[in-house]
Amino acid sequence: MFRRDRQLSSGDRKVDTYIGKGARVQGTVSVSGTVRVDGFVDGVVEAEKDVIVGEGGLVTASITAANVTVAGELRGNVKASGRLEIARTGKVLGDVAMASFVVEEGAVFLGKCEMLKTDAHRPSAQLEPVENEAPGASD
Repeated sequence: MFRRDRQLSSGDRKVDTYIGKGARVQGTVSVSGTVRVDGFVDGVVEAEKDVIVGEGGLVTASITAANVTVAGELRGNVKASGRLEIARTGKVLGDVAMASFVVEEGAVFLGKCEMLKTDAHRPSAQLEPVENEAPGASD
């Protein structure tokens, strides 16, 4: 009754927890899977997988998740170990830290951005730091 498996219209991500239109949640939302918010959440949202803020959703909370997609409005900070995507209808007002960042044309973002390092983006061979030398200088 309170928990449903839902498929997103775009993509094939399974939604484990759904906060529907008209629902208001205050406090900490902690989910072992993916959560979709089409209502209102005020507090903290933590998910082991993904957080999706639907087009009608309003979240005034900090979010920690693997991936975050915002098509509604988010007023708070985001830490995503993977990807943060702001859809054309999305608005993010807060500081963000993630490994991958996608902002569609028309989206709104106001805050600081920090790119996190992931093992997938590192080259297999570590490069040695290069000493700064004047152009043309040689021994």
